[in-house]
Amino acid sequence: MIRKPSNDAVRLLRWRDVYREAELYKAAVRVYTKPLFLWRKALNVSTDGKTLYNLAARGLNGLAAIHEQLRAERFHFRPSVGLKYNFNGKRRTLYIPPWEERIVDLLIYRLLNRRLHQWFSTSSYAYRDHTFGLDRCQSRIRAVLRSARPSVYLVKRDISDYFASVDHEILLRQLENHIAPDDYLFEIICERIRFDYQDEAGQHRAAMGIPFGCASACVFANVYLTDLDRKIESLPDVHYFRYADDMLLLSPSREGALLAKERMLDGLDRLRLTTKASHQADFVLTEMPASPDLHFQRVVAFRHLGLQFGCNGSVSLSRDKRRKIQNLFRFAFRRARRRWKKISDPRERARTLIAIACQTIDQGVRNVAILDYYLKHTTDVSQLRLLDRWLAEEILSLAFGGHKKGHFAKISYQELRRYGLPSLVHRQRLILHRKIDSPFFIWQQQKANRAFKGTVASRRHASRDAADFSLCPEAAAPEKPVREGGRLYMGVME
Repeated sequence: MIRKPSNDAVRLLRWRDVYREAELYKAAVRVYTKPLFLWRKALNVSTDGKTLYNLAARGLNGLAAIHEQLRAERFHFRPSVGLKYNFNGKRRTLYIPPWEERIVDLLIYRLLNRRLHQWFSTSSYAYRDHTFGLDRCQSRIRAVLRSARPSVYLVKRDISDYFASVDHEILLRQLENHIAPDDYLFEIICERIRFDYQDEAGQHRAAMGIPFGCASACVFANVYLTDLDRKIESLPDVHYFRYADDMLLLSPSREGALLAKERMLDGLDRLRLTTKASHQADFVLTEMPASPDLHFQRVVAFRHLGLQFGCNGSVSLSRDKRRKIQNLFRFAFRRARRRWKKISDPRERARTLIAIACQTIDQGVRNVAILDYYLKHTTDVSQLRLLDRWLAEEILSLAFGGHKKGHFAKISYQELRRYGLPSLVHRQRLILHRKIDSPFFIWQQQKANRAFKGTVASRRHASRDAADFSLCPEAAAPEKPVREGGRLYMGVME
């Protein structure tokens, strides 16, 4: 049933009121610039068999044609390609529309996200504007735990295959409360919800679910759960956090946690959603001895969104995340095996491995995003020191062969630091003091370095009169030459 707007309610959205040509070009810029980090994305094709370069060949004329179709309300979505992927053991179908459709799809996401921003729950952090996000979610969880009583009850749930489980009828009824059902905006939104796609079995029209991999599906995902968000967050003594399909309840009261859990499960059932049994948790977080409880298991720490939260708001890395950071270096050493393996002098080999470690931290956009996220939130400095120690031992084992404590007698830890051995402890301090560039500026620096590579002028000389925004390795001695790729250069990041 369509909700009749009251006098103080926001009137229903219509296409002519929300669409602007400038918004189309902003969406196009986002679509064009994303492949800058992963250039192979520009080669992706959909049902029309065209790449991003085919779209770019038409220049502004192509965007003008899309604008004319949208202005005249004649644009309609063509089928997407449904590709099955395995994301770390999770099998998902990724829907890839043609490039023109990607621009309009992102346009719809931006328009709806902006208009519905005030209506969305403040407890929802995924797929929002820059004032929300994963960092803010984790920071607020930590703040709640730091100010909580000795015992905190928590309920954690993860929705099973969320994007593929959204019920179309329920979602469309929810959207009718915000968008005029007789308008073109509602028509093209229906095309994104009941979307057409092609796979190896032929062409289909989705009977359930929203297109995973498309920008508009993100705003639909928030619309679908907002009513449930508001019902849960309205409960007293309950702190509620939702990041996409990850839901977390914190309460100092056992009764409040049970009531919130009942309301959550009832709301998910009404939305025809289920949760993963392997990811559900009902804990009481406390360091004090507790009597046996049929509903809540006593723990001293719990894991959420890659971080491990302890009593009083302490944050550390879970075991798998520690291994993930270690693997960043292991894989980097393995990829550069030919470079350092041929060096016979152990000290030169150690310096080369240190250079590789520094490049792994400072020059890899993906690595920087992973490391800096963990370092920004973790408070367990002793854990970071152990990782620093592990990195030193790993480099010495590759330099001399085998893991032996006696290697530190040959090259001390302090000497490794003078060679430029990076420190996660020090990098965390730089992050907290806002001395670390974002991954985008690191990528920009890489592109500049590559542009000057092989030319007579070096980047250092070319930018002598400009402001220096480059990063220095934590403990590197820039006056010492470092061997890399069969040649010598000064420092790790020249």
